[in-house]
Amino acid sequence: MKKVVVGLSGGVDSSVAAYLLKKQGYNVIGLHMRGENLDTRDADEQRVKELCEKLGIECGVVDYA
Repeated sequence: MKKVVVGLSGGVDSSVAAYLLKKQGYNVIGLHMRGENLDTRDADEQRVKELCEKLGIECGVVDYA
């Protein structure tokens, strides 16, 4: 099985990309890069974790700020 890492922002585009790759049989790993925007950072991270759980994919979170 092919493995791919998908950058997940918590938005629609990256979420759909992860879904479609998973549907095509890829072993998908979601990676969220936690940013500097304190207003949305926690909510974005939570959305990504929930998405990964729903899709049944591994989830990683890293700080880049």
